[in-house]
Amino acid sequence: MAVALAVLGVLVTGAVLYVRGALPAAVPAAAGPFTSNDYARALDHVRPSGDLDFVGLGQDRAALERFVASLATVSPRLKPELFPTPEDGLAYWINAHNALVLSQLVERHPDGVGSAWFGRFYWGHAWPVGGERLTLWALEQRILGEYGDPRVHFALFRGTRGGPALDGAPYQPEFLDAQLNDASRRFMASPRHVRLEGDTVHLARVFQTHKQDFLAALPEGRGGNVLQFVWAFLPDTCAERPGCDTRGDLDRACGPKLDKCRVAFMPEDLSLPDVAAPPPRQGLTFGE
Repeated sequence: MAVALAVLGVLVTGAVLYVRGALPAAVPAAAGPFTSNDYARALDHVRPSGDLDFVGLGQDRAALERFVASLATVSPRLKPELFPTPEDGLAYWINAHNALVLSQLVERHPDGVGSAWFGRFYWGHAWPVGGERLTLWALEQRILGEYGDPRVHFALFRGTRGGPALDGAPYQPEFLDAQLNDASRRFMASPRHVRLEGDTVHLARVFQTHKQDFLAALPEGRGGNVLQFVWAFLPDTCAERPGCDTRGDLDRACGPKLDKCRVAFMPEDLSLPDVAAPPPRQGLTFGE
């Protein structure tokens, strides 16, 4: 019994270290200076809508594979001198996360058919990144969480039509603040993520899952209202996105303090963001 418990303890400890990305990985020699050029080429297959040309990327995936391989050679944690600012590091980690999801997604669904939820590869796979074997959980929760910027939640591609859209260009440190603001605005402007009906505001699940991150970014701190964060990134008009909700809509429905509305959370559309797929039907809502 003692031996069995000891073995179980070792297995559990190993599993925890694996998920948390605390296991080492070999660092291969770099083929050249680290750049995001190959990743940018892979993103040529992302449409302005955020949908992905699975077939096209599957036929032209060498650049994506080269970029994923290059992540093993360098990271802000392995060579901090190459990433001197927080923006340098954050841009690297967002691009790494999204490229790994994209690579795994195309490998598992080369024809764009299926659901990204099946197998939930976010938790079960680890990649060599800068001398560490990192899962997507470790990237999002342990590493990206250290930057304390809740806008990151709208920049992380999850491989689903209902999640944040994949941007058509890599995140760059010199433009990172503007890119994160754009990602947040795109997310808020979609009825998939924010939809006002009477005195109820239907929000994407990310606002429930990471509620404390959004509240911590408000001047009022954790005593504030998550709708205040939503309001900050809603559009003033819907000229470019007909059917969206605006700041004025939220003000009129919820009052100047945004405290007169009920919040409900929508299920995420887990279909793949394939350009060939028909638009999904709107799902039901869940109360807070």
